[in-house]
Amino acid sequence: MIIQAELRRKQSEYEGEACVVDKVIELPAQRFKQFSSALLADYDFIAENKNAIQYEADSRHCLLILDVVGTDGFLVDPQGYNYARYSAFVPNVRSLLTPDVEIDRSYLSLAEPWRDESRDEMLRMTLRVDGKLDFTLVLPADEKYLDAVKAYLDIDVFADAMLCDIRFKVPYIGELIRDTDCPAVEDYNDFAESLEDIWQKDDALLTYAAVLEAEKPETLHRACELLQDLDNYQRIVEDAYGYGQQRLQETLGLDDEAIYELDGYMDFEQYGQDCMENDCVTKTEFGLLRRLDPPFQEQTQGQQMFQ
Repeated sequence: MIIQAELRRKQSEYEGEACVVDKVIELPAQRFKQFSSALLADYDFIAENKNAIQYEADSRHCLLILDVVGTDGFLVDPQGYNYARYSAFVPNVRSLLTPDVEIDRSYLSLAEPWRDESRDEMLRMTLRVDGKLDFTLVLPADEKYLDAVKAYLDIDVFADAMLCDIRFKVPYIGELIRDTDCPAVEDYNDFAESLEDIWQKDDALLTYAAVLEAEKPETLHRACELLQDLDNYQRIVEDAYGYGQQRLQETLGLDDEAIYELDGYMDFEQYGQDCMENDCVTKTEFGLLRRLDPPFQEQTQGQQMFQ
């Protein structure tokens, strides 16, 4: 036999007092467990019901908080605050309820929102709201899902939640974004949608990583702009020889056959090195990168890499 109880060391006498229950509130099991382990946190079910408590000089009035799947509960007298300023654990208190006692079940959790799993996950974050269990938000997501998450957390806007532990599916992308603006959930979702657009494109992620390293955006908004302007960048996978051939084709409109005929009569490697310098190609951890319009600033003598 197991009985939940709070034992006090060397208690000389019982100091209980009569408590009048003004309202009974039922919580989901997980939320009741969270409440019982963090009684001094603010909770919506206390804030929204504290005015239901009467105050009399000769008696204590309380809320009774119940576990929906258990028999135990807490008596709570918030004294006008949003947390359990005075509380007492009462084991098996459900057995004391009479059939005529009304129970407020409006705080039983909504079904957890369902996200369209056919979409690739680009990033995830933890949303933290006082009095609620932490919620893992996966992006990108549509408006219907985002609205359902707000309803699930009982918030009007995502600004009412704390954003924690933001993780990108591709870690090196997240590491290259240095944000100083504290972006909103909606900003992260816009970025995730743009990232989703290039997810299946060959070489696009490495090109974007090179762009982030070269441009060093200081905000998520700027990083998203660069992502949407990715066609303005070229990650160079050829050596100087191959780059020389490519640039000659672009400049003169030559086809592969013409380039083949010129091979042996032209120093494509030297031409490629000259083009890289003229195009202000920059070096990144993810390869050489060229910005088409406008080009990167010309490298200084100490930065040149094609000598």
